[in-house]
Amino acid sequence: MKQTPETVILLNFGCADIQKFARAIRDRHIYTMVMPYTVPVERVLQEKPVGLILCADPETPARPEARAKFEALELPLLDLSGGVGDVDAAVDFCRNRCGCSGSWTLDKFIDEAVEDIRRQVGAQKVVLGLSGGVDSSVVAALIHKAIGTNLTCVFVNHGLLRKNEPEMVQEVFARNFKMNLCYIDASERFLSKLKGVADPEKKRKIIGKEFIEVFAEAAAKIDAPFLGQGTIYPDILESIPLDGNPAGVIKSHHNVGGLPENMKFKLVEPVERLFKDEVRAVGRMLGLPSELIDRHPFPGPSLGVRHVGAIERDTLEMLREADAIVTEELTKAGWYHKTWQTFAIFVPVKTVGIKNQKRSYEYVIAIRSINSVDAVTAQVVRLPWELLETMMERIVREVDGVNRVVYDITAKPPGTIEWE
Repeated sequence: MKQTPETVILLNFGCADIQKFARAIRDRHIYTMVMPYTVPVERVLQEKPVGLILCADPETPARPEARAKFEALELPLLDLSGGVGDVDAAVDFCRNRCGCSGSWTLDKFIDEAVEDIRRQVGAQKVVLGLSGGVDSSVVAALIHKAIGTNLTCVFVNHGLLRKNEPEMVQEVFARNFKMNLCYIDASERFLSKLKGVADPEKKRKIIGKEFIEVFAEAAAKIDAPFLGQGTIYPDILESIPLDGNPAGVIKSHHNVGGLPENMKFKLVEPVERLFKDEVRAVGRMLGLPSELIDRHPFPGPSLGVRHVGAIERDTLEMLREADAIVTEELTKAGWYHKTWQTFAIFVPVKTVGIKNQKRSYEYVIAIRSINSVDAVTAQVVRLPWELLETMMERIVREVDGVNRVVYDITAKPPGTIEWE
């Protein structure tokens, strides 16, 4: 995105609510970015900020030596070491000391994003990893608006999609868009590489690497040096090491940390600095249909991060069927659009139960339902007990290999939205 002259950078000294705080300031039309306090000053200056805000919880005040390197930049600086609860104080600082006019809007973002894509790509071609979700669909619309038929969307079936997803995505895009769409069934390829891999970070990296290789093969056929991706700002923030420690990464996102270091593509990521609700708003402005914009978010690694532990084909099919039941019953009960995200998770734990009047020793399916605005924080939805019972009864009855269903009541934080 083309940088405005009114960027204010929030420096994270261990503040738990910094993403939510940054989003609240953006709501006042002041563009903010979040960076860890370990960031080199050269990286800060690349963004041409008009001011800095040091954010720390009372228990973790800004470190003097780190604070000194930012003070030396001689930019307006606000120290919120006592906590970041007062948005008004931060907005006053941005307006009165940094000179922000409060003119950042999503209308301007669209115009600037289109200009930036044209400037970056020129007359060359782009392949876009299309998942059918909100983020990649909005990116497809933006890039298509910028370069038209020089965009080719590649929809890869990696064997981890939801039930009937390949057919649905192709049908929706054929009906709503005049874009080049290439469908590739690479399910055997992905599942073979994932066999026996239980570590979630390794799974994400394998999926990211295979995606890039599939896209590279598709790009070679049309001579496309650019790869478009639906990376959004929370993806980037969760991939930044906490407290400067690489071991503190929450998770490597498929669109961020999951990419191989030797990738030859140049990335086109026009919504990488937007929060999820901002991406949805841009999609509506671009005229995308509700069946895409209002879908529940679905991660790039798909069911791969909702299947805890090593992925086996039979347990993956259990998850796919259970997830379809959850979505079907949620929709029938009128709760689909009342929740941000509701889905099933496969738990690789067996429990004793009774099925068909006999003892069973089978797997567990968890159900998670949350509400959120921007994927930064999330609250658990209290679904009606009758609805949960219906989901449970159908899953246990219809999904072979499952005899127990549990409900996840963990908010974000301390949990993440996805289980892996």
